[in-house]
This record gives sequence, structure tokens and C-alpha cells, in this order.
Amino acid sequence: MPTGLENPTLPRYSHELDWPDGLAPYRIIDEEGTQGEPYAHYAWMRKNAPVLRVRHDGGDVWMVARHEDVRRAMRKPKVFRSQVNDEQPLAFLTLIDAPDHTRLRKVVSAAFTPKAIAAVEDRVREVAADKLDELIASGGGEVVENYARPLTMATISGILDVPIDDLAKVELWSDKMFVYFARLSRSAPGDDDDEAYTLQFFDYLRDNLLRLYDIRSESVGGHIARMWKDDGLLSEKEATELCGFIFVSGFETTMRLIGGGFRELSYNPDLLGRLRENPGDAERFVEELVRMRGPVHRAVRRTTEVTEIAGVTIPADSIVRLLIASANRDDTVWSHADTFDIDRDTEGHFGFGYGVHSCLGAPLARLETRVTAELLGQKVRSVSFDEPNDLVFLKGNSMTTGPETLRVDLIAQS
Repeated sequence: MPTGLENPTLPRYSHELDWPDGLAPYRIIDEEGTQGEPYAHYAWMRKNAPVLRVRHDGGDVWMVARHEDVRRAMRKPKVFRSQVNDEQPLAFLTLIDAPDHTRLRKVVSAAFTPKAIAAVEDRVREVAADKLDELIASGGGEVVENYARPLTMATISGILDVPIDDLAKVELWSDKMFVYFARLSRSAPGDDDDEAYTLQFFDYLRDNLLRLYDIRSESVGGHIARMWKDDGLLSEKEATELCGFIFVSGFETTMRLIGGGFRELSYNPDLLGRLRENPGDAERFVEELVRMRGPVHRAVRRTTEVTEIAGVTIPADSIVRLLIASANRDDTVWSHADTFDIDRDTEGHFGFGYGVHSCLGAPLARLETRVTAELLGQKVRSVSFDEPNDLVFLKGNSMTTGPETLRVDLIAQS
């Protein structure tokens, strides 16, 4: 049946538009790392090109910038599907649709019990305190590699009950699997060896699940093992790949979020005093941080039919990127949206997803970032860094952004 949207006049490409002086046309893949702070692009797009058409090797890609348009697309999973490839090799929740997504999410949600989450908090606090004390003793240092990475790895490995002696190889595998995941979601070109390393990791995770089953582990990994072995709710492939998804969704992104937290405490030095006097405000700090500097900038979808957003007709079978980070700074939703305000109402941000694709690991990310904020308030009087010399952004990924490296100076609380 005709929809009235057939054979539309297509808008000009990003590189054909009249971008403001000093603002290069927005690119899909940031190979040079010059779009690590794309918020000026986003602001211009929300006003002038809320649906931006970008030329790409694999075909046109459509960028959706406004909060309301992103929300509407996320609420229409039958039109904007998450499975962007014809065949999806992995049971990763962000890459699949109902009914498989509904079934798997329900099963895995049951494994994220309050008891399992609470059990890892002591480990988070111990690792966070140790790594922060090391930085303070040195007067500062590179926080992504020396603080955020070991903290997030300890947290995820704790949830899945991975032996400490295996962390070095697990970290390598996890990095490679994130690259593979980004390639499958059409967010990055990938590496020559990303799939091979990912398959090695899956072999390890399967063996670890068998170990957790034998010892009756009460970790999230142990619950997943029993859902596979005892209950038949998961196949071996699904159980293994869901453990891999937990690493992908909880390691890389939280690491960048924590790095963003150090940045904001440098830009807003009064916040350290507030966190020291009112540790409970760390929860507010985390929510505003996720809104303003959430590391996941784009969610990828594929249209199942001709559809219209903001007056722009998008053909069927098109790749659409919902610009989460742009939506989170939409000043029609939040006043002075580019200002960090710990007291604002952040309800409605998409930093932890939305609807059926809300982030399963959000409690873990909140825990790690909250503990970091609390400890910085207790232990540190000043956080500072020399921008741009001490800050290098991620390159080559269109899904996440944030600091690849960030070197800070820390002055201890006297």
C-alpha cells in the first residue's frame, strides 16, 4: 500500500552543506580523533540539519540529532531494528530484536540479582582506593590506563567470577572483542584479527562457565551457567556470548565515562568540596555526567520501511544512527544543556539506553563511577590537566567517544 513517502527528494550530503567557519563537515568515522568533542557539530545539526545524510562506503547513513526524534525512533523497534546485518552471528542484546531480544534479556536480567551486584561493591572500593592512592602518591598520572581500566576490568571480571590470574589475557580479548562488536554494528572498520581473538575469548568464557557451574558460584556468571546447564533457558552459544556481551557493554564504555568524570572535576573544582561534604551527591554527579559526557554517542538502527523524521524521508533498508549524545544536550529539554549542573533533573537522558534497549549493566557503571566520585571527594583537593596536551580522544570509532588517554595532576586532601 502506498505511504506517500515513495521516491522522495533526498537532502544534500553532510559535505555539501554550508557548515560554519571552523566546523568541518561531520564524518561517520573519526580516523583523526578531531571529533572527540562533536558537541558543536551536534548543536548545529539540531538547528540546521536534524536528520543529516552522510555518504559512506557502504551506502548512505542518516544521523538523527534531536531528543524527541531519537526518542520516537527508539520507541519504534519494528521500524528501526537493531539487527543491522542480514545475519547476526552474536547473541549480543544491542544487535538483536524481538523475540530473541525479549527472551534473552528476561533471562539475563534474572542473573543480575541485587545480591550479585552488592557482592562486587567491596571489590570495586578496594581496587578504586588502591589505584587512586597510587595516583595521588605520584602527584597524578594517566587516569584511563592506570585507574579506569583496572577498575572496570576488576568489576566485570568480579561479576563473572573470572580468576585474577587470567585478567591480563582477558583484557586483551575484551579489547579485541569490542572492536569486533563495533564492526558488526557498523560503527568501525575493525581489525584483521578481531574475530579470531573474539573466538578465543568465547572458548575461554565457555570453560569459565563450566567451572562456575561446578563450584556453584553465586556470581552473575554462575547464574548464567545454571540457566544453561540446569534450566535450559540458554544454549551453550547464547550463555557464552552473553558473558562476552557483559564485557563489551561494561568495560570500554565505563572506562571512558570515568575518564570524563576526572575532566568534569577539573572544569568544576567546587564539586570536590561538595562531594566531600555531601557524599550522597555522588549519585547526582553520576547522572549528570552520563547525560553530558556519556561515552556512547550513537545507537545504530536499520529501517524496515520508508519512514519520516523531522520532515525528512528516509528510505527503507537504510542505516540510521541515533545521536544519543546530541539528544542528551538538546536545549529544548534541558536549559543550558552544555553546562554541567549537578542539581538538574536529568530524567529523560539516553546515556544508559532507552526502552527495550535500556542498559542492563547500568547499575555497575553507576557503582564504579559513584565510588570514584566519592573517593575523589574524600582524598583529593584538586584535579587539573593541561588541555589539549594532556587529553587524547579515541580515534576510528563512530559508536563511542571519550578520552583515550588523560593525564591529570592531583593534589591530596590535607
